[in-house]
Amino acid sequence: MSELQEKESRSGEPGLIQAIHVGEILCVGTELLLGQIINTNAAWLARQLTLLGISSYYQTVVGDNPDRVRLAMETAASRSDLIVVTGGLGPTADDLTMAIAAQVAGQPLVEHRESRAAIADYFHRLGRLAITENNWKQALLPQNAQVMPNHNGTAPGAILEFTYQGKPKVMILLPGPPSEMNLMFQESAAPYLEMRTATRFRHHFVRLIGIGESAAETLFLDLIDGQNNPTLAPYASEGEVMFRVTQLIHDESEPDNTAGLLAEIQKRAGDYIYEIGPRNMPALVKDLLLEQNKTISFAESCTAGLVAATFGEISGVSAVFKGSIVAYANEVKVNQLQVPADLLAEFGAVSEETAVAMAKGCRDVMKTDLAVSITGIAGPDGGTADKPVGLVYLAVASERGVEVRRMQIPGNRARIRKVSTLNAFDLARRELLR
Repeated sequence: MSELQEKESRSGEPGLIQAIHVGEILCVGTELLLGQIINTNAAWLARQLTLLGISSYYQTVVGDNPDRVRLAMETAASRSDLIVVTGGLGPTADDLTMAIAAQVAGQPLVEHRESRAAIADYFHRLGRLAITENNWKQALLPQNAQVMPNHNGTAPGAILEFTYQGKPKVMILLPGPPSEMNLMFQESAAPYLEMRTATRFRHHFVRLIGIGESAAETLFLDLIDGQNNPTLAPYASEGEVMFRVTQLIHDESEPDNTAGLLAEIQKRAGDYIYEIGPRNMPALVKDLLLEQNKTISFAESCTAGLVAATFGEISGVSAVFKGSIVAYANEVKVNQLQVPADLLAEFGAVSEETAVAMAKGCRDVMKTDLAVSITGIAGPDGGTADKPVGLVYLAVASERGVEVRRMQIPGNRARIRKVSTLNAFDLARRELLR
């Protein structure tokens, strides 16, 4: 039993607030405002709150300024039941989040013995016997806080229940590093919140490829306009479209009423749908390869390793992924992928013929069941009237032969490479489903 659960068990009550309906996310750190670090915490937390049935209407990023942090906390407390704060719990002088939160909650800071002991143990395991006062500062927590241990770092988190403008509020304080924040939320914050939410959201994700956002939305416009419960909401990312079907429930035992809506979506979208579920395209390809006991490799030119890097992010992918050859230069295509030099001279590096030869050569060299090749002009330079920027050829080689896809992808260099990567996986998926 966690310290948080023990405290509630002893008190016999869940605390000031009985039900949380609306939450918001506050991320502290000047580095976020300057764009030096991408704010992945907000996106991750937003998903977790949604899964817990908590609606969030605001997300705020504020720099390491005490007055502005306090104003952001007070503003959030004035309009939401729950404020989830990340960042500013470290040992440096500008890490003031815990102290400011204590002020907003009207609680003094006191030393938490268990946290001090955990900090000492952490540094002793690292071989550091001299611990500075800055590090001990992390053990100073609001007097009535429910403390959340940090199993990936030194800064503990805290759950504060307090009254603001006559209404009960909860503030959850989490460290900024994602590896610390994610684990602490899952271990301590999520169980706390589950006991204080009266509703849940039942989600189904419908993922489509080969159709644009506006065209996809047109297919389902009457369903979107006439929605109640469940609801239908579109999301677009580069190269694909996703629709979220959501049912508001009060108990997991309630029947799933999304089946009719999902059936109508399938009827209208047809082959554009590649998944109804949580898996994205690379994860789906990995699972298909595992199911069929097959392996894959990639030959990349314009994507320059992006396909391999994307696939490598998936846990367990080593069971199906043998490797990738980044063949930017023609001599690498010739020497490593066995692309005939005369073929390159006749058709050029960006051509159907070269894509086919790259896929075949990759499959032979890597000795995989499938090999996917990508060659194109990502820009912004290098385009011609015959071969403009955004022209991409993809090919997949298997025991059945070779399939080719020609694409003209609009957008900048980053978008062209990303959409090419997504379509490389889609080509592999379609081959595996043949």
